[in-house]
Formats: sequence, structure tokens, C-alpha cells
Amino acid sequence: MMADSQPKKPGDNHPNDPGIVRRHIPPDPETSEYDFLELLAEVEGCEIEDLPSLYNEVEHVVETLFSTPPSAAAQMSISFSYAGYRITIDRNGTVQLVSVKDTL
Repeated sequence: MMADSQPKKPGDNHPNDPGIVRRHIPPDPETSEYDFLELLAEVEGCEIEDLPSLYNEVEHVVETLFSTPPSAAAQMSISFSYAGYRITIDRNGTVQLVSVKDTL
């Protein structure tokens, strides 16, 4: 599924920076890593299998965020680099992707 063929949804892009994409995944530890990979593959316009191994990059950090979430007062989020993006995911499932790919 090509990202360009999908209609834009509210919140897809940060209003002040089109290089920032915001989406949401369900905060479910059973499916969160697959849901994240599916989201990134959609943004990239590729298949999940074309992405680097998430496990080799960050092990189960996404799953762990949702399986043992801290209190809401902590406003916990995780940030990491993966597949040319700086990624931030919060405990509610909000995902922010910032492209850090070389633009040469």
C-alpha cells in the first residue's frame, strides 16, 4: 500500500513541519510492535518485510512501554532512531516520526 495513495487524515502531519508525521497505534502490548511496523511501512510506501528488523534494533521496547505502562502522571514516552526516522511513542500510542535520512 503506497502512502501517497492514501488520503491524508487529520494529525498525519505536524502543522508547522511537513517532515513530521503523527499517527496513533493501539497501546496493546500484544500487537504494538506489528502495528508500529505497519504504520512505518505505510509511511514509507513499502512492505513490512522491507524494513530492518525491529527486534535487532530496539528489542521489545515498544511492547514493554505498553505491557508495563507507568502512571499517567509520568507522561512517559520513548524515543529511538530506526529506519531513517527519530521516533517517539507515548504511553497512549501516539507515534511521531521525524525523518533523519540524508537529503543529499
